[in-house]
Amino acid sequence: MFRRVIGSSLACSLGGVLLVCATASGELPHTVQPGETLWSIAYANNLTTRTVAVYNGVSENEALSVGATVYVPTVEEGAAALASGQPGVDPPTGGGGSETSATASETGDALADGMGTIPSPDGDLPLAADAADAWNAMRAEALRRYGIDIYPGGPLSAYRTYAQQARLYEAYLSGRGAPANPPGTSSHEDGDAVDVATPSMRWVVDKIGPQFGWSKVHAPGEWWHVDYVG
Repeated sequence: MFRRVIGSSLACSLGGVLLVCATASGELPHTVQPGETLWSIAYANNLTTRTVAVYNGVSENEALSVGATVYVPTVEEGAAALASGQPGVDPPTGGGGSETSATASETGDALADGMGTIPSPDGDLPLAADAADAWNAMRAEALRRYGIDIYPGGPLSAYRTYAQQARLYEAYLSGRGAPANPPGTSSHEDGDAVDVATPSMRWVVDKIGPQFGWSKVHAPGEWWHVDYVG
């Protein structure tokens, strides 16, 4: 649980105008699901990553543990935190680790089946062998041509098992997670899809991806999702 560190109201200045910013009981707790990042949580709630980061007292690049609690502020609470530079809650506490352990075990099983891997901040993640080879070649070209690295946005942003996809779908239906397809229907389960971490990475894939067999096919409403089509 978090302990609130700001009172029921806070004097703050926005654009040189002194305001009284309400801060009581507006934020909503969000339990971090597999594959989620601070960016995806902020995006789903129409907030900037910086707003959610400052409000929770973490950096914009914070690696969130599955099961941790992140508080999503109201627009007013987020503005107050940005204006004051002070968080509205204590930093996220870690989750119980059961989901993380299950993910590590399932990832190990995938690698034992002869899949390839691609690098990420969460370690090497599995993809179908030909998709992984093409991704790694595309990544090298992205770094050479644009100086931009491309990588998955979380530990379940590349290959997923049926069970992992089911957990993400259940979280989506309950309103606690990002959009996800029903299990058995996602190209992630074939090891032929990646959810990139930032819009700039997607821009790079749009530029050079087709020559490596990577493009936008499924999930047209999800900018972060790209597919390997060979």
